[in-house]
Amino acid sequence: MKLPNSLFFHTATTLAVTSLLLVLITLAATAWFVLVPVAKQAADDLAALLILSAQTWVEVPPETRPDLEQELLDSHRLRLSTESFPLSLPRLTPPYLTILHQAIERRIGHPVAFGSHADHEGWYWVDFTIADHSLRFGFTHDRIGASPPFALLAIAIAILVLAIATALIIALRLSRPLAALSAATSAVGRGEQQLALPETGPDELKALAGSFNQMSREVAELLENRTTLLAGLSHDLRTPLTRMRLAVELLPENEADELCSGLRQDMDEMDHLLRETLLLARGVGHGEKRQERNLGEIISEVVAGCRQGDVPVKWEPAESVTWSVPVTSLKRVLSNLLGNAILYGNNHPVAMELKKEQGAPVIRILDRGPGIPEEMRSAVFRPFQRLENSRSTTTGGSGLGLAIVQQLCNAQGWEVSLQPRSGGGTVAVLYLKR
Repeated sequence: MKLPNSLFFHTATTLAVTSLLLVLITLAATAWFVLVPVAKQAADDLAALLILSAQTWVEVPPETRPDLEQELLDSHRLRLSTESFPLSLPRLTPPYLTILHQAIERRIGHPVAFGSHADHEGWYWVDFTIADHSLRFGFTHDRIGASPPFALLAIAIAILVLAIATALIIALRLSRPLAALSAATSAVGRGEQQLALPETGPDELKALAGSFNQMSREVAELLENRTTLLAGLSHDLRTPLTRMRLAVELLPENEADELCSGLRQDMDEMDHLLRETLLLARGVGHGEKRQERNLGEIISEVVAGCRQGDVPVKWEPAESVTWSVPVTSLKRVLSNLLGNAILYGNNHPVAMELKKEQGAPVIRILDRGPGIPEEMRSAVFRPFQRLENSRSTTTGGSGLGLAIVQQLCNAQGWEVSLQPRSGGGTVAVLYLKR
């Protein structure tokens, strides 16, 4: 399973692992330097009490031994007995009992029996011999008092829960503003309207949001000034173009027909270039409403409008795919891509495919042209970038068609790419992500 590569995941993981290591070190140090020495001292004290009680029981007169046994039970919660029954080791032996067992053997100097019995549930028994007397001491688990393992476990759980919660909160406080900044930056990069981030939070994030807002305003002003400038140039250039067109139309018929035809073609190309330049400068694809449409029908309409000459376009809808799209933007993208495939396809048939891959539609336009060099497949989407030397021996278009395609795709969150086709040619791939 691939782990997330987000800032939130990395920050939370780092803090959680660090907290876990801190917990383990704290628990180990507490157990080694505090709990183990305290447990050894307590076990040694209890072992001394047991041996002293046994020695006292042996030395006192037999008639006073019952009083001593009762005193041990009432004051020290120890039961002294001479009766014998088989002992078995407890299923789970607390560490303190092991330490106590070792302390008694160390004081007496020989092995002692230790264990429990089913008829005396909750009791632990120790057998040892003093002055030819076999004595048995019993005590309950409550007599031990503290439960260090459970205390350590409770502390570890509490620290881990708090540490993980703290790590998540810190990671969220770091990643949320950066995620918002990333989304806003992507929106500005797509040419959307001026965006403003809330200037709240710590000083560093407030300063970052303020800097971004200032940049967003400056970019918006720059784009607006660029659009105004190009609109003015377009208007100023169209006026003499209109006069030229009018002058050509007023010429007598059959007078320099070849020259007039060339002038009309030049003026049409200039007018087309002005329209596309102004369209690119204004920014396209923003604000258009999405509609649930059958993509096969939209492609059929584009194919019907893009047929040029005798170049056939092979298009057969294989499946019905309904998707929410801005219809005008999608038609412009497909028209530009299909027009390029027909224009540079060396008069070979052009094919279109529509499939659904990874939950989203993918449209492919396949031609049999010369193809595009690998190092230029990204460059062709830049404005005024033409490849007629590599794709056609005749003059190419304005160099703005693919730039408009890229701008439309960026505005809608789509992905477009040009890939080599097996057997020669190019495949234009349009991935309609939501």
